[in-house]
Amino acid sequence: MISNSELFFIKAKDFQNKRKEIMDTYETRAAQLEDARGSKYFTDEMKKATDARDNALSELKSEYRESFRIALDGMSKANGSRGTTPPTQEQLAILQVLQMRGVVDEPQRAAFQKDLDRAANTCADNAMCISVLNDIARKNGFMRGYHSTAKEMSVEDADRVIKNLTDALPDFMEHDTKRAARIVQEHNARLYGTTGNERPLPKRDLFDSKTDCYAEFTHGMLSGEALTAFCAAVDGE
Repeated sequence: MISNSELFFIKAKDFQNKRKEIMDTYETRAAQLEDARGSKYFTDEMKKATDARDNALSELKSEYRESFRIALDGMSKANGSRGTTPPTQEQLAILQVLQMRGVVDEPQRAAFQKDLDRAANTCADNAMCISVLNDIARKNGFMRGYHSTAKEMSVEDADRVIKNLTDALPDFMEHDTKRAARIVQEHNARLYGTTGNERPLPKRDLFDSKTDCYAEFTHGMLSGEALTAFCAAVDGE
């Protein structure tokens, strides 16, 4: 039986490859018609090509949307039902004390960060503890994240990755161009308007491996041991 993480990868790869075929067909036809630009023939044929592209893309998205939903739902269910290594009594006591302190005042921040650093060293071998510690740090405005030496990923961290995948999916399905370049172009258009002669946006890099797929969806945040731990969390391993 195919795993949840593998299903997501396979469907994402199939989707990107089929979309490329659709876009290649459209762009080839547009290039063939370029010499006729300005004529009624050009207008009519470009409309046919555009309609064919849009219809094909709409059908493709309809076909794959449910597959992505199944994969992501499977990840959530597997992650929510698994067990994780509980903290030791010492680790639990440390976290409880830090949580009781709430949000500290500015004069206490430097000392509190040292307490967090010491706690991270004590809790490093427990993914659940590190997840809680990172929540405490974020609530106090510390952007630095602590990392666990444990081979497992906490339920909370895996849930965050699943949410990131879910949030990134609409952009992936709607656009075959790089998001960063698109944002810059849209920003410039708002400030300066458009001429109709803007350079074509660069295409997304096509991925072939599971590693590259998840790096694409998480902006490179999920790779190596983190990807291995995530897959174990969402595949019921």
